[in-house]
Amino acid sequence: MKTIQKQIFKQIALCVLLNICLLICHNLSAQTITLDEVLEMATKNSLDAYKAKQQYGVNHWQFKSFKATLLPQIDLEVNPLSYNRSFVSRYDSENNIDVYRPQQNLNSYANISVLQNIKATGGQVFVNSSFNRLVNFGDDKIESYTTTPVNIGLNQPLMAFNSFKWQHKTAPLEYEKGKQQLLYDLQEINVNTITYFFDWALATKRVSIATENKKSAEKLFKIGKSRYELGSLERTDVLNLELEIYDAETNLTQALQDLEKTEIDLKLFLRNDLSAYTTPEFPELILSLKMDTEKAIGLAKQYNPNFLDLRLKEIEAQRDLDKVVKENRFDLSLQASYGLNQQADNINDAYSDFLDQQMVAINFKIPLLDWGERKGNIETAKMNKEVATIDNQQEEERLHKEIVLKVTNFNLQKKIVSGALRSSEIATESYLLTEKRFLSGKIDLLNLNSARKAWQAATERYIGSLSNYWKLYYEVQQLTLYDFIEKRPIAERLEGIVK
Repeated sequence: MKTIQKQIFKQIALCVLLNICLLICHNLSAQTITLDEVLEMATKNSLDAYKAKQQYGVNHWQFKSFKATLLPQIDLEVNPLSYNRSFVSRYDSENNIDVYRPQQNLNSYANISVLQNIKATGGQVFVNSSFNRLVNFGDDKIESYTTTPVNIGLNQPLMAFNSFKWQHKTAPLEYEKGKQQLLYDLQEINVNTITYFFDWALATKRVSIATENKKSAEKLFKIGKSRYELGSLERTDVLNLELEIYDAETNLTQALQDLEKTEIDLKLFLRNDLSAYTTPEFPELILSLKMDTEKAIGLAKQYNPNFLDLRLKEIEAQRDLDKVVKENRFDLSLQASYGLNQQADNINDAYSDFLDQQMVAINFKIPLLDWGERKGNIETAKMNKEVATIDNQQEEERLHKEIVLKVTNFNLQKKIVSGALRSSEIATESYLLTEKRFLSGKIDLLNLNSARKAWQAATERYIGSLSNYWKLYYEVQQLTLYDFIEKRPIAERLEGIVK
C-alpha cells in the first residue's frame, strides 16, 4: 500500500514540475502590457480623446476670434462696374404729366473703412474713405465724381446694454474652461480605460484558472482511475472526477469566449489590435500615497472645469439681469461724424477744395405706458438670477461631497486590496493542501470543489479590489486635475497633450 502511495505522489510531483516548466516557458514567450501603456494608448488613439481634442480646438479658435474683435477691423468694398439701361418714370413740368424716358449710366464705387470697438462703452469709432464715379449717357455724355477722402465718426449707445464688456469678462473664462475641460475629458477616458483593462485582466485570469482546473481535473481523474483499480476509491468518486473534466472544459470554453469579448472591446476602444501583447500586467499599489481631503477640494476649485463653470454661470446671470434692466428702461444713443468731401466733373477737381460734411444725431426713446410689462420683465430676471445663484450653491456642495467621498474611499481601498491579496494567498494555499488531502483519501470531492471555488472567488475579489483602487485614483485625479503620483498639476502637460 505504501508503495502505491509513493507512486501516486511521484506522479503528482512530476505533473506539478511539468506545469511549472510550461508556465515558465509561457511567461518567457508572452509579452505583457502595463496599465500605464494602455492609458497612453487611450490618450493618443481613442475616438473619445480625438473628440475631446477637437472640442478644445473649437474653444481655442473661438477665443482667437474674440481677441480679434479687440483689434481694428479693416474692410474694403469695391464695385468696379455697375451698368444700367432702362426706362424710368419722370415728371414733365411743361405738360404737367409723368413720362417714360430712357436712362443709361455707368457707376463705379470704392470704399475703405477702419472700425474699432470700444470695450468700456460698447460703442464704435470708424474712419472711412470713399470714391464714386458716375457716367450718364444720353444726348450728351456727362461724367461726375464724388469723393470723401476721410470721414471720422462715432456710434455710441448711452445707458444701453454693453454686450462687448460682458463678453470681455466671459471669453477668457470660457477659454480657460475649455483647456480644463480637455484635461477633464482625458481623465474620464482614463477611468473608462481602467474598466476595459481590468475586465480584460479578469477574463485573462479566469482563463488561466479554468485552464489549471481542467489540467487538475484530468490529473485527478487519471489518479482516481488508478486508485479505483486498486480498490481504494469508489466508482461514484471516479464518475464525479470524470464529470469534473467536462465541467472544467465547459468553464474554459466560456472563459475563452469572455476573454475574446473583453479583448475586442479593449481593441475597439484603443483602436489598436494589441497583437504584440498577450497578457496584462497588474499594477501595484502606491503604498506611500494618502490623499488629503482639504487639499483635494482646494485643487478642484483651482483646476476643475465644473467649479470654473459655476463662476461663469454667476457672471452670465448678472449679465442677463443687466441686459433685461437696460433694455426695459429707455433707449438713448449718439451718432456723430466729421469728414471732407467734394463733387466735380473730373477726378482732379474732385480731390481739391474739399468741403466739410458733419453729422450729429441723438436718438431717445422712452416708454410712457406699458401696463407693467417692463417691470415684470425686470422682476422675472431678478428671480432667475436668484435661482441661478441657489443652483450654483447646490452644485458646489454636490462637488464638495463627491470629492470627500472619492478621497475617503481611495484611502480606505488600500486596506481592502491588501486584505483581498492576503485572502487570495490563503485560499490558494488552502486549495493546494486540500488537493493533497483529497489525493491521500482524507477528504471527499465536495471539500475539494469547495476549496477550488474559494480559491477562484478570492482571486477574482483581489482583481476587483485592485481595479476599484485604480479607478478611484483616476476619479480623484479627474476631479482635481492633479497628478498625485508625480505631485504636479496635469495642466503642465497640456502642450504635449494637444500636440
